[in-house]
Amino acid sequence: MIGDAPLLILLIIEFIAVVFLALGYLIKYRKMTNLIAGFDRQTCADPDGLIAWIGNSLLALAVAAAVIFFLILLLPEYALLIFLIYTAGIVPITAVIVALQARRFDKKE
Repeated sequence: MIGDAPLLILLIIEFIAVVFLALGYLIKYRKMTNLIAGFDRQTCADPDGLIAWIGNSLLALAVAAAVIFFLILLLPEYALLIFLIYTAGIVPITAVIVALQARRFDKKE
């Protein structure tokens, strides 16, 4: 173990950070819109804006996961609580906010 922090929790957070970082990079900089669920250029008023919004959101979640990783290292006695706050709180709330705000990129009829 690294200090007293549970190794499994650290590995899971690290995996989450790498996945969000990779997806954010691929969407924002490589413009891989096939990774965005429901993306359709015909119904999107500003495809580049949506790509940037989704990519930046994923990159922000990756940075948050990295912060959580170090927070767990600093406060191993609260590792499970910190992990749950991130995975059951921050990630789902951010996903809902991102999905709702992504609607602003839809074409208006």
